[in-house]
Amino acid sequence: MSSLTVSLDMVGAMREVGHRKEPDPAQTAMFAELAGARGISVMLRRDRKYLRDRDLYILKNIVKTKLNISMPPTDDIIERAIEVKPYSVTIVADSANSDSLVDTVDFHSGDIDFSNLSNRIKGVGVTVNYFIEPEIENVKGALKAGADSVVLNCKDYADAPTIQEAKTELDRIDRAAQAAFKQGLTVCAGRGLHYSNIQPLVELGNIREFIVGRAICTRALFYGFDRAVQEMIQVIENSPRAIVN
Repeated sequence: MSSLTVSLDMVGAMREVGHRKEPDPAQTAMFAELAGARGISVMLRRDRKYLRDRDLYILKNIVKTKLNISMPPTDDIIERAIEVKPYSVTIVADSANSDSLVDTVDFHSGDIDFSNLSNRIKGVGVTVNYFIEPEIENVKGALKAGADSVVLNCKDYADAPTIQEAKTELDRIDRAAQAAFKQGLTVCAGRGLHYSNIQPLVELGNIREFIVGRAICTRALFYGFDRAVQEMIQVIENSPRAIVN
């Protein structure tokens, strides 16, 4: 069955803005799991903006479902992930600009040996995912790199200004998801997903995991975190073709 992984990056951002100890990502993770989330995801940036190394160790100890760390492939962060040993890591493109959003991986970059990177991480029993643009060529790159899973970037779909453009992007995601699924990769989707646009993705029938953060945090401001998580799960589970064989 398709499941929900809750991203806590927005929680870390709110904590950073206030320069205080709250809201606590670890406490939020507990609320999310109690509400039915099947996974927790956090981003560890090279500048440690929003989430900190200490958060990883705390989350590793309290998360009862699956802990995912999204991270750029820098040596210090790779070593930290190997030490923490989450359920999975998601490799994203590295950026020295602390204000930029994380980007998708370019497998044609000659600076990184992605196969070696995957082997290092998988060698300690951690699943390896790659954050990619929804193109078949990128699916092939992830497969060649030794990925267990791909996380498809849904930003262009989420930001599409017209229904027709959204359908075009949905078709692009569908083709990439089908290609990954046929190759035995677990297919995940994230970036820009919210309560109004996630159902068409669920109906594709081959995306096993949806990673959502901002939309849940926004709704939680009005209704509470448990209700926000439960409502997102209901959208996923009640959509046609939500079950993946």
